[in-house]
Amino acid sequence: MIVEDTGVTGYCPMGCGQTLFVGSGGYVTCSWVDCPRPDAVAELLSERETEHIVVLEEGMFSIQHPLRERLDGDLFTCSLHEWLSEQDGPPEEPGRYRVREPYGDSLWERLS
Repeated sequence: MIVEDTGVTGYCPMGCGQTLFVGSGGYVTCSWVDCPRPDAVAELLSERETEHIVVLEEGMFSIQHPLRERLDGDLFTCSLHEWLSEQDGPPEEPGRYRVREPYGDSLWERLS
């Protein structure tokens, strides 16, 4: 009988190390018994959002960046963050938005 290796190459995002495996239903799971969030990778992989989510408030903003910006260090040079930092005030009414490029002429889709 051949036993298939269900280990996953990579690291648990909670800092547990190389402890990932493919669990029931194909979910990537951490095998460390004390992991505070063994389903973290599965939750990250289930995220469908591919755009920036921006919360605008008077005098400040926060951005949830799409996962792709972790590739190649793009998170450190996010053009949306740069563009928002250069504005004199919020480009839209306070609220939560999905934002698509190009940012100067971007589509701001209000979210609930």
